[in-house]
Amino acid sequence: MSPRVTAILVVHDGTGPAGPAGLQGTLDALAAQSRQPDVVVAVACDAPAATTLALEQANIDRIVTSGERLNFGQALAAGIRVLEQPSGPDEFLWLLAQDTAPEPDALARLLGAIEVAPSVAIAGPKLRDAADGSTIVSLGESVTPFGATVLLVENELDQGQHDSVSDVLGVAPAGMLVRHTVWEQLGGFDPAFGSADDALDFCTRARLAGHRVTVVPSAIVLTQGSGIAGPSRSNRPAAKRKRARQARGAQLYRRLVYAPAAVVWLHWLSLVPLGILRGIGRIVSKQPGLVGSEIAAAFRVAFSPIRIVRARKNLRRSKVAGWSSLSALRIPTTEVRRRRRLRREAGVAVYTVERSDLRFFTGGGAWLVLASGLVSAALFFSLLAASAVEGGTLLPLSASVGGLWQHIGYGWRDIGLGFTGAADPFSAVVAVLGTMTFWNPSYALVLVMLLALPLATLGGWFAATRLTERSGYRLIAAVLWTVAPPFLSALLAGNLSGILVHLLLPWLFYTGCAAARSWGSAAVASMLLAATLATAPALAPALLVLWLLALAFSGRHVARVFWLVVPSAALFAPLLWQQGIVAQNWVRLLADPGVPVQTASPTGWELVLGLPAGNPAWDSMSDALGLSGVPAYLLVPVLLAPLIVMALLALFLPGSGRAAVLVVTALLGLATAAAASHLFLTVTGSAVVSIWPGSALSLYWLGLVGAATVGFDSLRRSAALPALVIGILALVVAVPMGASLVTGGGQVAASNGRTLPAYVAAAASADPSLRTMILTPEPDGGVSARVVNGVGDTLDNQSTVVTTDTSLTDNDTKVATLAGNLVSQGGLDLSALLADYRLQFVLLDSPPSTVGEPASSPAQEMANRAAASLNANAAFAHVGPTDRGTLWRFEGEPVPPAAVGGDVPLVSTLVLLTLGLIFGFTLLLAIPTAASRRAAEARPRIIGRRSPDPAPRLSRAERAERDAAAEAEKAIELELAAESNEIDEREAHAAAPEPGSTETEAGDGVEPRQSDAFALSRSAGSPAADGQATSHRTSSHSADSQESHGR
Repeated sequence: MSPRVTAILVVHDGTGPAGPAGLQGTLDALAAQSRQPDVVVAVACDAPAATTLALEQANIDRIVTSGERLNFGQALAAGIRVLEQPSGPDEFLWLLAQDTAPEPDALARLLGAIEVAPSVAIAGPKLRDAADGSTIVSLGESVTPFGATVLLVENELDQGQHDSVSDVLGVAPAGMLVRHTVWEQLGGFDPAFGSADDALDFCTRARLAGHRVTVVPSAIVLTQGSGIAGPSRSNRPAAKRKRARQARGAQLYRRLVYAPAAVVWLHWLSLVPLGILRGIGRIVSKQPGLVGSEIAAAFRVAFSPIRIVRARKNLRRSKVAGWSSLSALRIPTTEVRRRRRLRREAGVAVYTVERSDLRFFTGGGAWLVLASGLVSAALFFSLLAASAVEGGTLLPLSASVGGLWQHIGYGWRDIGLGFTGAADPFSAVVAVLGTMTFWNPSYALVLVMLLALPLATLGGWFAATRLTERSGYRLIAAVLWTVAPPFLSALLAGNLSGILVHLLLPWLFYTGCAAARSWGSAAVASMLLAATLATAPALAPALLVLWLLALAFSGRHVARVFWLVVPSAALFAPLLWQQGIVAQNWVRLLADPGVPVQTASPTGWELVLGLPAGNPAWDSMSDALGLSGVPAYLLVPVLLAPLIVMALLALFLPGSGRAAVLVVTALLGLATAAAASHLFLTVTGSAVVSIWPGSALSLYWLGLVGAATVGFDSLRRSAALPALVIGILALVVAVPMGASLVTGGGQVAASNGRTLPAYVAAAASADPSLRTMILTPEPDGGVSARVVNGVGDTLDNQSTVVTTDTSLTDNDTKVATLAGNLVSQGGLDLSALLADYRLQFVLLDSPPSTVGEPASSPAQEMANRAAASLNANAAFAHVGPTDRGTLWRFEGEPVPPAAVGGDVPLVSTLVLLTLGLIFGFTLLLAIPTAASRRAAEARPRIIGRRSPDPAPRLSRAERAERDAAAEAEKAIELELAAESNEIDEREAHAAAPEPGSTETEAGDGVEPRQSDAFALSRSAGSPAADGQATSHRTSSHSADSQESHGR
């Protein structure tokens, strides 16, 4: 009896990578077969009328239509359902999709191979890429011992090197020829698989039913990989995510279906934990887009019990051979490791460029940092033995690390009489700093002051490595950044925000420039951006403009650039809600965090020169040198003019694109500084304070120095002398500021870590809920009052919600009323209020005065009247004068503090959990791996400069081939990493071959040969095979040029 072949053609919309011509090409190839199918059945799933008309015109025997877009297995079942039951083993089904075009002799060769071996039930063709016709897409499939699918051959140039292959574990669904009786015996494809591993599962069940599966290399079918028969080969991110989800889901589903009944529960319990662990692995391997695919696959399989039970029954019904009969067809773990190693060594269409050494030591960078450290030790010699600092915006930190982290997020704020609200994002930055010196958190601020200069030098030098390869120009850029006027002004004024911003900006530049290149750089840059904005929120508009520009030019790496703002948005979310959405006062979000300090407003020319608070140091120096006729407003512009000229000149030199971006950055910083100096948001006492413009001027200085460095690099050696002169002139400008630090002109001094008298601090250590009211006489004869909690003010417990609120709150009214009664003698008994507010102490501060001048008469009179009133109050005991003022103690018993109720604990927990997840995710992304380091070394360090020998442009097919191979390698790495996991070890034991299984097969008794599948795997992964079959592209540069990270 001659064989009878029924072709089943599955059609969706008739389009694909090749457009509508894809279906027509398949129909033409079907009509051109030398051995025509006896019957052709087309299954049109949710197909338009034009596609159905094309099928009718192609003389298809039967057309089955469906209003749903069925997957390949479901569509095949619908098409086969209209056929009669097979009458014998010589009836075959040929499985095709709209994007598969068999060559004219494909069916004849498949039939020829299956007819000579009665035990062969399934024969698969060699699949080639329809785009070029010469690349092997699939030639047999297998699995690892842990169940991961492995294509024996993929993305290799077909030179006939694998044409001797026959027995395999499975074949691809496209072009598969299967006996109709076997199809009915096994129940066809399991529709639960979707488009991943449906054919592999079917072939596995056929093997266990006693049949053989072979691949016929001489039968060739071209496929476009549109995702109907088998996974889509598209390179789009959405397609990658779907492919990963389907592949992992299929692996887990097979694991539950194939496992012995006694351990299915163990597999089921491990699904979600393993999904989470593999999701973390995806993050570490810089594939964050696939995290959702891992977790979704685990949950989907975990909640598919009916499908699993049905599949297990179907397997049990047809199974006659043991699992050990498949051992020879699996790919051993050692072979998987070997293939991965060879793939890594041989590369997968990777272009590399020569990357020069970093030369941190040999280029002088390390020695410049050391010199900067020595200068810092000389300037801040008085702080070398300090355990805390004060002055300017500096305050001690909480005494414990736990106290630091309690002040982030959302919850109860112990400020004044207390309130529920959002913490400043700056509290998180301070908490990180304090945690670094966990034994004494306040000592972190001492280290910031001592290490500020060398850290600025280090950051400036590394930022310069993104702009020039020349060591001399890197040193000049580092010097210019270290002696920046806004930075030195911040050191003089003790402005912690200005200092930290200046230290963070070069690293934000260094990592942000490469954010589009890698997820690792994007993750680090996103955390640095969050810290920068938390420290200086006024920079948000300027940095947002730069982010939008980067987003517009990010191309297909838009997700990495978009992620830059995600941690910042999460960190600011509670404050955005309270200040913006609830209070409808969005501009308050730009207020400086920390302690408000009033400074002199700079003039326009001072901002252009980078001076945020004038230049009193130069005025003093001019007077000391007898240069009163040549004031600072003439000297400093002349000294800094060459730097500005070089930055502008860079716009007309080679590399002007990079210089233009940096000049725009400088202009944004200057505009922000000008606006900040006129934006008064915070209140301290009776004064309104503007935003510190120095942070914005640091951004301005970054643009200037960066553009000048680009100019130096463009002029090459001819710019050596101008660069040296510019560096020397900048040092001259910095000399008076440095001298002020030595002579005591700065506001920072060593501290004992207390802001309240020792007597109060000791009592508050035993009961942190106690409060102290501080009364300060004002020059106009009034008195200001504020309430301090516990041991006193700490930097981590400041809030812009309080300092920017100009309205009189209920708490303000209570404090003002109580203070007015305390400083005036009357008969009102205040004991109940004092106990209710838990006010245990009253501290009368000294009247404000300037150096060499006594306090004003109204202020002194108010101080005397307040002291007399407190002494006359029977509720208070006079403690006496202290280093912080005169102290009185309340004799009554304070009311125990009430617990914070309502939804505050829940909201606080949700906020902290969200922050932990986002920043934990980002931190995992930032962890470098061997693969990320290799990728970094394959790219130039300098940003924005065209390579003299650029790599040839890849076609879409070549990019898809490269990305698919890299994706497969990382999937195998995750699979092998799981081998050492305890859960996977239990699963490996559970999935071991059943005792007593036999390796018997029906038919002609041909055993599966290891030389077919295993040897094919070895040849596919060997260097020789790679050399013959893979079209490698290498750079013209030396492959062994490696980056030396500072010899």
